[in-house]
Amino acid sequence: MSKSSKTGKIAAQPPSLTGRLDALWPDLVQGDPKAVHEARKLTRKVAAELAVSGAPKKVRRAWRDLRRAVAPLRDHDVAGEHLAAALSEEGRPQREITAFRRDWQRRRAALLAGVLWPEPPPAFERPDKFKRRTRRALAHEAQTLLEDTPDVLSAEDPETWHEWRKALKHYRYTLELLGDPPEELLGTLDALGRMQDAEVVRGLLEEHSLLPDQREALLARELEARQTAQEQVRALWPELKAHLKEQVE
Repeated sequence: MSKSSKTGKIAAQPPSLTGRLDALWPDLVQGDPKAVHEARKLTRKVAAELAVSGAPKKVRRAWRDLRRAVAPLRDHDVAGEHLAAALSEEGRPQREITAFRRDWQRRRAALLAGVLWPEPPPAFERPDKFKRRTRRALAHEAQTLLEDTPDVLSAEDPETWHEWRKALKHYRYTLELLGDPPEELLGTLDALGRMQDAEVVRGLLEEHSLLPDQREALLARELEARQTAQEQVRALWPELKAHLKEQVE
């Protein structure tokens, strides 16, 4: 719904966001994997817009609660695909892979049954001079990333990398409010995503004693994936650094 310029507001939350959530909602609460994936991405996109808009806390909390509700399901889905792929690479019999997928679906059903879905988040409005606010936010986020990244790239703690990844994803979605992100940013985030997937898989293997016969090989596979991802990120950093500098100049 549009408002007069005298109110100091412009169009309400873009239909591409509210409409997408409305369309996803029936499948989402049924646990559809595609809807879960799309909803999680949507909450990240909206978080960037909420930050720029200075949205009320209750709106931010509503989207945060939705993101937290879908996160365990999405992590479970991603981990399952990595584990099934690893079993296939190991040359395990198809019956074993099928049995794993069946067990993984049972675990997912139990996880879904425990989800407490929040109420759909309310709409919000973009403030006036939204693009100017977005550019200012981009410059601030870019400067913070430039300052923090050298320490991250030399860090051994996966949590340090994970927090940096979240900041970089937020930057990406803020940037998308104005235009398309550069390839060096997308490539970095892809590598960081694989690194985080590796941490999730390793955590599941260690916490639940999954696949005991292949556990050590799977742990080693994910550790190698994490290390490869870190190398990719370090290789991409000079180009990403140049991009970030452009945002603060």
